[in-house]
Parts: sequence; structure tokens; C-alpha cells
Amino acid sequence: MKKITIYDYRRGKDEHHALTAEINEKGDLVFSGYDCGEYLKDLYGDFDYEYWLTIKAEDISTILLNLIKEQFKTDVEFKQWLEKNDIPYDTMSF
Repeated sequence: MKKITIYDYRRGKDEHHALTAEINEKGDLVFSGYDCGEYLKDLYGDFDYEYWLTIKAEDISTILLNLIKEQFKTDVEFKQWLEKNDIPYDTMSF
């Protein structure tokens, strides 16, 4: 999986909010968002607004490890999450 949609929300025909995350060709993690609606004219002077947040490839492991630490308290919780999302893993014990 190289790209996911985090949210894609529409209200009426003129309001749209979307956020995606992807790993680009350099291995960087890129969040890109798009918002449009009449209310943006008051905030930014334009009907739509696009934005990007990029984390370099060499920093992704730091993000991953911190997210795992914040999200899971046990290995059982982590394995259940992997299974729920159809992510293969190996396990070993002795």
C-alpha cells in the first residue's frame, strides 16, 4: 500500500475536505489535503486551499515507533491490530 485516504468529506455540492497520506517515489511520507467551500473566501481570500506536509524517508521509522508506543500497550493488542488490517507478521517464542 503506497497511498491511503484518511478522510474525504463532502457537504452539499460546494464543500469538500480531503486528506491523504502516501509514500512518494523518494520514500518520503506526504500528507496532502484539500479544502474548498465558501467559508474559505473569508479565511484565505480564495474558494479552495491545498496543503502538503512531508516527512523525509529517514524520519519515518521514528514516527512509526512513536505511534506504536502511543497506540499499543501490549503485543497482543498490536497483533490484533495487524490481523484486523490483514498485515502479515512472523512471531517466535521460546
